[in-house]
Amino acid sequence: MPFDPEHWLEAAAVCCIEIPEVDREALLRTALNRAYYAALLSFKSRIEAVQGRGAVPERRTHEAIYHAVGAAGYTFMDSYRVLRELRRRREAADYVLDRGSPAFREADDAVRQSRWLIRTRIKALPDAEFRRLDVRRT
Repeated sequence: MPFDPEHWLEAAAVCCIEIPEVDREALLRTALNRAYYAALLSFKSRIEAVQGRGAVPERRTHEAIYHAVGAAGYTFMDSYRVLRELRRRREAADYVLDRGSPAFREADDAVRQSRWLIRTRIKALPDAEFRRLDVRRT
């Protein structure tokens, strides 16, 4: 059975806890990263479960999923907004190293948003909604 990316949320939640002798900032940045990738790769898994393996390209995966979800209309509007916000937070955590540590609240909120997205949209919407996604292979 393939790995379920939702399990990364467990790791992300642990990263929100203070762990002695482990840098707090590194943990919070990791939580933001895992929260985003849990959602993104849950989308990938669900799309490929419905449209077939390889439906999402190996290269430019982020953009392919973003385009498909963003162009899908009303059903995916809130999913697109949450995924975009998770990506913004992940990019800041990964690339903007001089802004100081992310706050616990920001990381914890990202984990909760990702869990909501996965459970109430990605895993809950009918297959028909994922069949109609136009995933570009550019």
